[in-house]
Amino acid sequence: MKTLLHCVIFIIFLSGCVAQLKRSTEPHLQILPSGSQEIRAGKNLVLTCRAQVPNQELIKDLKWIDPHGQIISQDNRVYSESHTEEAAISLFIKRLTSEDAGLYKCSAIYAANQEIVASVTVSIIIGITWSDAPTEQYATLGTDYKLRCKVQANPPANIDWLKESVIVSTGDRYVIETDGLLIKQISKSDGGTFTCRARVPQTGELEERNIILDVQEPPRWVLKPSNVQGIETEKVEFKCQALGSPHPRYTWVDREGIDATDKEGWKLEANTGTLIAYQLERKDAGQYTCIAENNAGRLEASAQLNVIIKPRVQELQNQTFPVGKEKGVLTCKASGDPLPKIIWRKWSRNEPYLPGGQPDDSRITIEEQTVDAPDYTEGERNWQQSTLTIDTLKRTDDGLYECQAVNDGGKFFQSGHLTVEFGPTFEDQQTSKEWSWDQRQTNLSCMATAIPNATISWWFRDLEIGREDLDKNYDIVGHGPLSILTVSPLAGKYYGHYTCKADNIYGSAIHEIELIQAHEPTQIQQAVLDKVTSTTLQFRFVPPTNIGGLPLDAYAVEYKETRHLWNQARRRVWPIAENGEYILEDLSPKTTFDLRFGCKNRVGFSPWGAGQQVTMPKRGRPEPPILNAEDYGMAGFLNDGGFIELDSSNKYELSWQIPEDNGLPIDMFLLQYFPVRVEQSYSDSWVQTGDIVKIEIQNRGSVRHMLDMPYRDTYVKIVLQAHNEYGFSDESVLIVRAGREKEEADEETPNAPFTASQLPLIPIIGSLLAVLVLLIILIDISCYKINEIGFTNFLCEKAKRFKKFDPQIENAKLNGQCLTSTHTLQGFGSGIKENSPLLDTNAHNRVNLTSINSNKAITVNTVGYDV
Repeated sequence: MKTLLHCVIFIIFLSGCVAQLKRSTEPHLQILPSGSQEIRAGKNLVLTCRAQVPNQELIKDLKWIDPHGQIISQDNRVYSESHTEEAAISLFIKRLTSEDAGLYKCSAIYAANQEIVASVTVSIIIGITWSDAPTEQYATLGTDYKLRCKVQANPPANIDWLKESVIVSTGDRYVIETDGLLIKQISKSDGGTFTCRARVPQTGELEERNIILDVQEPPRWVLKPSNVQGIETEKVEFKCQALGSPHPRYTWVDREGIDATDKEGWKLEANTGTLIAYQLERKDAGQYTCIAENNAGRLEASAQLNVIIKPRVQELQNQTFPVGKEKGVLTCKASGDPLPKIIWRKWSRNEPYLPGGQPDDSRITIEEQTVDAPDYTEGERNWQQSTLTIDTLKRTDDGLYECQAVNDGGKFFQSGHLTVEFGPTFEDQQTSKEWSWDQRQTNLSCMATAIPNATISWWFRDLEIGREDLDKNYDIVGHGPLSILTVSPLAGKYYGHYTCKADNIYGSAIHEIELIQAHEPTQIQQAVLDKVTSTTLQFRFVPPTNIGGLPLDAYAVEYKETRHLWNQARRRVWPIAENGEYILEDLSPKTTFDLRFGCKNRVGFSPWGAGQQVTMPKRGRPEPPILNAEDYGMAGFLNDGGFIELDSSNKYELSWQIPEDNGLPIDMFLLQYFPVRVEQSYSDSWVQTGDIVKIEIQNRGSVRHMLDMPYRDTYVKIVLQAHNEYGFSDESVLIVRAGREKEEADEETPNAPFTASQLPLIPIIGSLLAVLVLLIILIDISCYKINEIGFTNFLCEKAKRFKKFDPQIENAKLNGQCLTSTHTLQGFGSGIKENSPLLDTNAHNRVNLTSINSNKAITVNTVGYDV
């Protein structure tokens, strides 16, 4: 049996060899490399087809045919090249893809009639490739979503899934499909990292891709847009806000769907969804829609924008009416949206006018109505009109009237003038008399008040100056409302009454101005001597009977010593004083003076007269100071009793006037004050009840002093005297009542002159300090005894270090020394020797030193030592 099997195998092998030998000898094509080709995608491949024939020159039409039966097209990636040195052709395929797989044929014609063909199978091995597997994917909350993971591989790959390293299996919510993982009813917990794992068992290839799933939430409103109202030319904001994941994007559009930010001056805050218009216009009014959207959804909500148009006065014209006219009307028209309210006010009046009649003036009425706006206005249909009507016009109605238009957008002001015309008057004329002297040129001024302005003409003795009277000594400047007539009175005929005449369409008026010839005043009637001191005289004057037509502007005196001539006299001129008192100072005491007096107006001085001779008294004490009782300085008042009553403070600022010094300068003031009470039995005299406080105030121009009185609810007598070398002046007295503190008890003793503030604080403070020092010494001694520390211990340690006392050495040190002092012993003992008390055992323990300069004895205690 075995022998038979061997024979069969041998026969088969022999047949194959015969067939192979026969095929190798027949014409055919050979493809290299031989056999089927398995190439990884992306690689390059070259196949060479050679003709195996006896005569290669008989090979024709050698070509390659692709798996689709088409001759290989020549391009940059797939093309063929024929060999020139042999009957062969090569096929080039670059960057292989799965489409390149298939059966490729090489064919040729041999000996013109024999077709020979060879073929090769090309298989493309594709590695794991992620064709559709984004690493970040988004799903909407509450929906089904397939997590995409599409893989290309040849051989095909097996796919499985993991989430956070945990294997995911198909179940109720997860379904693994060939192109992804289907998740049903996505929830927030489904978000996270999924791993798509691809395996090829045949090749052992393994690839993983992490895919992050973001579960997105569609927008939902937190703040829906609401209707807003904005003012023209001002800023307004539309607000809307939504929540979602990812954060929503906002867009605002108008009713036509145009993005609102395309408008000039409009801006969107992308994070908050707020739309801001910085310069509102009338045309911006309308509906606007807020759109909030993200990958998970979209929301829309609309709101209305109303634009308030600011009020504006469109018409207000000035009006002119004659005085007494039955009606005067001012009309004001204003625009705005909403239509404004109109308020009238006169500039000279604080309160506005009320609608209808006025309670304080029934002649004035206010009426309002709505009227059609003119055609030329843009977007306005109506205006508000208000009419101010005044019956029977008066001159006081003239002036500026303000029309104020008010609405929610603000206020607008415009003023119109109501002019009330009237005939001329001279109500503003200042003078009716003028003076001239010595042919002095004089101006006569005439002011006429009228609307319209009056024309002024000048008349003298029934002739119009400048037309009928052409005298060159007249000159007119201006003819209204102010006119000035300049007169050069070269003779007496120019003095008299001049007439100023004013004319306008409503009438005429005249005003007379008298030109008077002035002269110097006559002698004064009397000089009354009121007061005499050693250096001053005080006068009053009785004016002259004729002051020369002009008011007096000064009095004067010439004075000299009796022994001198008048050409040596001195002069003093006083301007007119309101109190009528005139003082001549710096006179010499015990000297006789001759005096004569005069007065002066604009023309000149009067003759001297009212002569007197006065002998000045000798020098003496100064006059008493003049206390300013009405100048309280602090909170208080001067009551009916003639004393100053302070409200609550015990401080009072005393002020006075410096008196006459009577020939010697005042060097100081003596101020005294003390508590007093009224003694009824002695004609209401003041009786001292407490100590006197004295203060000397040097006279350096001081006329004020602050008193801080330690009293409460007490009468205080203040006495002030001036002092010079001759002594003190008489007393100037003032009574002040100190104020009562609010918390002061009612039962406090009324006559108590002092309060708790006068307690002797210095002894108390000194006692406390002495106790404190004693306590410190005791503590220091205790520290020395117990711990050997402190100041006492320090002194003891120092004492231990001293050398034993040697009187010889100490005597040598002392001999020849000088005792000197920069204070009470200044200049004492220069070079004086004394016996040493250290060597003289009989010396006393007390040495008396006498100052040479002061003659005052100073006792110096010395210490004795035992040798």
